[in-house]
Amino acid sequence: MSDFFEKLKSGKEKIQKFGDEQRKARKSTPLPLMMINDALPLLVVVTFILLGCLGGWWHPGWLVFLIIPIYYMMAEAIIHKSLALVPIAPIVVAIYLCLGCLGGMWHPYWAIFVAIPVYYMLVAAIKGASWSKLFDILVPILTVGIYLVLGFVLKAWHPGWVIFFAIPLYFTWKATMYRYKAIRKGDEEEKNEDFVEIAVDDENPDDPDDQR
Repeated sequence: MSDFFEKLKSGKEKIQKFGDEQRKARKSTPLPLMMINDALPLLVVVTFILLGCLGGWWHPGWLVFLIIPIYYMMAEAIIHKSLALVPIAPIVVAIYLCLGCLGGMWHPYWAIFVAIPVYYMLVAAIKGASWSKLFDILVPILTVGIYLVLGFVLKAWHPGWVIFFAIPLYFTWKATMYRYKAIRKGDEEEKNEDFVEIAVDDENPDDPDDQR
């Protein structure tokens, strides 16, 4: 029960800290930037209408609406100085839609979605997570991504599949490193066990009971 109240208290403190950062950011925001923050959705709507009416670009002009979530989420990331709040998913979606709608490059550029898990893994690594565990997840993802690029871009499905051997090779070498460290550690412990400490009585060095 006490753990529940501790978590509740911790959550309340985080909310208060979040609010304090928001108020501090608003106080330090210049007037022009504040005007953009408040009117951004309206500006985007006006831009979309102008693109459609003047240029007939209703499609893909609707892509301008992606600016709204990306802008506000990026602002939050900057205010709180948090890499985890960077809107990597909306950014990747926006890039993919722009490639597809403007250039017709739907395939194979959907592979850029691999950037989303890769980014969050890097953020976790920066925050102090174990690099070993991160690589355990990252290596298979990167291997699949590289294989898809080889196949769709270079048409090298064969012999590109050979790259999948990188996964067992990585885990084999990882196990080898752990075993090597264990062997070295065992050798050091054996050396310490072979060492015999010699105790000498300083007051009576001729004492036959001393260990020599």
